[in-house]
Amino acid sequence: MRDIAAVMARRLRCPRCSRRFRPQDISALETGPRFGVYRLRCPMCTSQRLVIAVWNKTAVRTYTTDLDAEEWMFYRQAPAINADDVLRIHQMLVAYEGDFSDVLEDPILEDHESP
Repeated sequence: MRDIAAVMARRLRCPRCSRRFRPQDISALETGPRFGVYRLRCPMCTSQRLVIAVWNKTAVRTYTTDLDAEEWMFYRQAPAINADDVLRIHQMLVAYEGDFSDVLEDPILEDHESP
């Protein structure tokens, strides 16, 4: 099996400062037969990101996520969403009479009055 950290280090750059990652900047959080979840830490600007790598015989594909390592472990260990969960959310949305600004950090639409 190829060294996935070396492959990612050659291909990925820090989104904040554009520095290339080195293999020692990459640590595995979880690995499986065809995938791995890796934490990348930039030594220059100290930003961190989580990358999911999926590989086969000829290629490695990487997917970034907004989750941090703690969030990954929380959601990874959480029970799977089932059909009852989807139906319950649907019923809640049908009955919901407010707007979503109370549940979102930023309102969807700003209230601007015309001059």
